[in-house]
Amino acid sequence: MDDNDETRVSLAKQRLSVDGEPSPGGPPGGSGSSVASDAMVTGAAYAVLGVFGALFGVVGSFVQMWSVDRVPVASIVLVLLLFAAVWLAGWGMGGRTGPVIITVAWVIVVFVLSSGGPGGDLAMPAELSDRTNYAGYVYIIGGLSAAVLGVLCVRPSGPSGQWLLGRAGRTER
Repeated sequence: MDDNDETRVSLAKQRLSVDGEPSPGGPPGGSGSSVASDAMVTGAAYAVLGVFGALFGVVGSFVQMWSVDRVPVASIVLVLLLFAAVWLAGWGMGGRTGPVIITVAWVIVVFVLSSGGPGGDLAMPAELSDRTNYAGYVYIIGGLSAAVLGVLCVRPSGPSGQWLLGRAGRTER
């Protein structure tokens, strides 16, 4: 840490009173506006991730049938892209909430588009025959597996076991 960083740290410590609350001589905006703006930015980022997951599901549902011979190349590429997107969302957001939001949005859209509509139309064929290939199955099952694997590859934001123990599992530093 250089002198400039040490100066900032000491000034920040001086602004806090003994009980950790900001002293009256602190910055005019206080920490409340900073926390509110951080929460708004985080919420907006989660909303963007949800929209991204839904758009990825829509585009993938219509593109997944591209194949070379009977090899579903587009489905395989889309599954790999989904894994990368889910993992990068977790890495970028610093926890598992972002990847879960992408996964849930993707799953909802894909399952809605794979079910029959009022006219019987499907975005993804749900049957195997000599004339249809299995790209839809590769996309749905492979995508779901890749998304879950991508979520599990992300480190959780809290300490291990916090979800089970609640406050008792938290350690003071």
